[in-house]
Amino acid sequence: MPDDRPRGGSARVGTWAAPDPAVPALGGAAVRALVHPQLFVARPDGRWSPSLVEPRTDVTGPGATSASFRLRSGATWSDGTAISSDDLRRTADARFVAGIEDGPDGAVVVRFHQPLPGWRRLWSGQDSIAPPAEGVWGGPFLVQSIVPGLETVLARNESWWGSGPFLDEVRLVLVPDATTARQLLGRGELDVVMPLAGTVRTPQLEAVAGVEVERVERGGWSTVLVANAAALPLEKRRALFASVDRQAFASTLLAGEATVLQGLGPSPEDGTWSSVVVGDVTALASETVDLIAPVEEPMAGLLHRSMQKRVRAGTEGKATIELRGAEADRVERWLADRSYEAALVSWLDPLGGCWTCRWGDLGAAAASADTGDPAAVAALQAILRDDALVLPLWRPATVVAWRGGLRGVAANGYAAGAAWNAAEWWRPAPSDNASS
Repeated sequence: MPDDRPRGGSARVGTWAAPDPAVPALGGAAVRALVHPQLFVARPDGRWSPSLVEPRTDVTGPGATSASFRLRSGATWSDGTAISSDDLRRTADARFVAGIEDGPDGAVVVRFHQPLPGWRRLWSGQDSIAPPAEGVWGGPFLVQSIVPGLETVLARNESWWGSGPFLDEVRLVLVPDATTARQLLGRGELDVVMPLAGTVRTPQLEAVAGVEVERVERGGWSTVLVANAAALPLEKRRALFASVDRQAFASTLLAGEATVLQGLGPSPEDGTWSSVVVGDVTALASETVDLIAPVEEPMAGLLHRSMQKRVRAGTEGKATIELRGAEADRVERWLADRSYEAALVSWLDPLGGCWTCRWGDLGAAAASADTGDPAAVAALQAILRDDALVLPLWRPATVVAWRGGLRGVAANGYAAGAAWNAAEWWRPAPSDNASS
C-alpha cells in the first residue's frame, strides 16, 4: 500500500468494552495497541508481523531459550527520546524473561527461564511497552482526550516511526449492545463495528445500506465456561458443565456465526473436550450456582436460560443458576480475584496461546505447555477437562462492518478490536469519491 494515501479525516469506531487504555482488560488492550509500541502485531493469518522490531532481524536462539532482534532505527517516544532495550527491561514479564542484554550490532538479546517458542507474544498482542512517563506515547496514535468508560479520542502521533497514520483522528466509542451498534452504523453515527458473535449477526450487518462486511473464520477468540475449584467441588463442577448442550446451542442459535469448540490447543482438530456431553446434573440439587457474565455478551442470557431449564428439570426444581452480569472489565477483575463460582467469558489468545497466563496456578503443567511440547499441551488440557475447570463452548467468526467511505479496514481474528490497523485507514480525496 503506497504511503501517498490521502491524509485527513476521522473515523468513529464502536467498541463493546470500555475503550480506556488504563483498564487492564481487552477493551484497554485494544487502545494500548494503538498508543504504545509493540514488538510485533498479530496479522489476520495468525502470524506475527514486526512492528518495533526491525524486519528480518528476529531470531529464535538454540532450544528456544533466547531470542534476538534489533529495534527499528529512529523509533522514539512522543517526547523525542529513543525507545530502547531499557524500556524492554522496565516492562519485562518476569514470569518468562530471565534477562535482557545488549548484543553485537545493536541487537537485543532476551533470555527466558525455559524454552519459549511463542516468545513473540511478549510486548505484543494484548501486551505492549508501557511509556516511561505519563502523557508519553509510542504507537501510531496518541490519546487526545478520554471520557472514562465512554469514549477515547486518538490523534495522529507525529513522532511515529512507521507509515501512517493517515487519519487525523480515531474516536473509540463504547456501544456494548450489538443492536444499537448496528443501528448507529446504519445512521452514519459510527463508521466501524466488530460485534461479538450473536444470532444472525452477519446477515443483519450485510443488510445495512452503504456498509461493507468482512469476516474471518479462524482466530484466537473463544467463548468458554470457567468453574472456580475453590468455590465448587468437583462433582458440582462436572454437573454444571453437563447442563450445557454445546452442539445444539452453536448449531442453532449461533448457526453460521460460530462453531463448537472442543479444545484449547493450537490445532483446529483438537478434540480434548469432545467426550464432555449433556449429562447428569443431580449433584447440583439444593444448590444455587452464581454464574457471572459480561453484560456485553449477547448470548449470555440465552445460555443461562438453557442451563437453568436443564438443571431445574434434572433436579426436580431443586437447583438454580443465577446470572450476575457486569461490565467486561469488572468480570475480568472477579476472575482474577476468584470471587465467582462459574463464569462465561470470551478469551483472546495469539496463535499457540499462553498457558501460564491462564493457568499459572497449575505450576509445572502450565509452564511445560508453554514450551510448545504437544504432549505437555495435551496433558494440561486433560487436567483442565478432568478437573472440570473449563468447558470450551464455541469459536466465533470475527466480523467487521464499516461504512464504504473508509478504506483499509480489515477483519482480524487475532485482534482485540476493529481498530487494530487504524494506522492504515484512510479516506479517499473528494475527487476519488466522485469517481468511485
